[in-house]
Amino acid sequence: NMKRLGMYYATACYRDEQGRYFTSGGLGRYLQVLNARYSFEVVLAAPVTTQPLDHLCFPLPVARVRVYELPYFETFLGAMKVRHWLLQRLRGFVHHESVHVLWLRYPGAYGTALWREAKRMGVPVFYELVGDPVGLLSASGQLSGWKRLIAVAVARWHEYILKQQLRQTPAFAISTALAEHYAVPNAGLPVIAVSTLLQADFFQREDTCQATPVNVLFVGVLRHEKSVDTLIQAVGLLQQRNQPVHLHVVGDGPERANLEREALRCLQPNTVHFHGFQTDPAMLHRFYVNADLFVLCSVSEGLGRVVLEAMARGVPVVATRVGGIPDLVRDGETGLLVPPRDPEALAHAMDRIIHDEGLRRRLIASGYCVAERHTAERFLDDVMQFIATHTGIDLVTQKVQS
Repeated sequence: NMKRLGMYYATACYRDEQGRYFTSGGLGRYLQVLNARYSFEVVLAAPVTTQPLDHLCFPLPVARVRVYELPYFETFLGAMKVRHWLLQRLRGFVHHESVHVLWLRYPGAYGTALWREAKRMGVPVFYELVGDPVGLLSASGQLSGWKRLIAVAVARWHEYILKQQLRQTPAFAISTALAEHYAVPNAGLPVIAVSTLLQADFFQREDTCQATPVNVLFVGVLRHEKSVDTLIQAVGLLQQRNQPVHLHVVGDGPERANLEREALRCLQPNTVHFHGFQTDPAMLHRFYVNADLFVLCSVSEGLGRVVLEAMARGVPVVATRVGGIPDLVRDGETGLLVPPRDPEALAHAMDRIIHDEGLRRRLIASGYCVAERHTAERFLDDVMQFIATHTGIDLVTQKVQS
């Protein structure tokens, strides 16, 4: 009578010729931790491709994890192209897989259809709210004119359906801002901060910025909403003021070519390094350990898990006051907060950290404490408690290890 947790994250998996599955680092770590800590089975509904992709390289556990294959997509536009088959497979999930409770992550393409089928079949279901597609699309520079209007209208419709479902469905948000955004009448939403940190990710130190040049790090997808052009301009301002600064950009995405051109225009030669997407956890760890300063300058952010990744390595953080970031970064205490799209304010904050040793050391120490409170183990333990409290399903009576 092994308990089974159904999950729909809309995160893709790669299946190799031997039938082994690989997924993104975030989802892969969650499944790894669940597998190590608990004895229940996970049935993951996931888009599956048989083409190797760099970002789908984290092996899924072999024991007690099964994949229910969906047609492959990675964006909502991609999901629309396979909509008919996708909806068929999603509606069949609770018929083919006997799960005791279903975990839906929003936004996830057509997850609301799976919700309706679970309700019809009497399967307990809950939502994890991780983003705001309406806000994201409204702020996006990648869409313009009628395309943006259509995209925002579709997102608003899906959000409307979600909010109707939340009236009768347990849910938690990953940040205070999202909890407030999705709050239903007469009921607040609990907040459980998401994290993929493992103990191996921690690296203790007391100070940075001890040598020149100062190494500034960004980690993330190179999309418009990450506003990396603002960071490039801010580093350029510091260089104009004779501050030796090098910028390291780890990640890839549709804005990379534009950002490389902006870096050529704004920065001194050989002071910016685009390292691309990193699949090797050890290499990513080294980027953090070698950094003096971490910057996340998004215009929209659900929580900002990379902030926790930096804090765990003792890197002082500057971030924008948007979305869930202020849940982690308290201005002057665990990092510095600046307005979005303000290169001058960002340059000033970085300059403060570079030159104020006392501030820098306090931010490192307090940031490390924040990271210790936000590990993947802590997040998943909190989710298991949420499931027990709000659905009555106890998945964890047989714990593998504590």
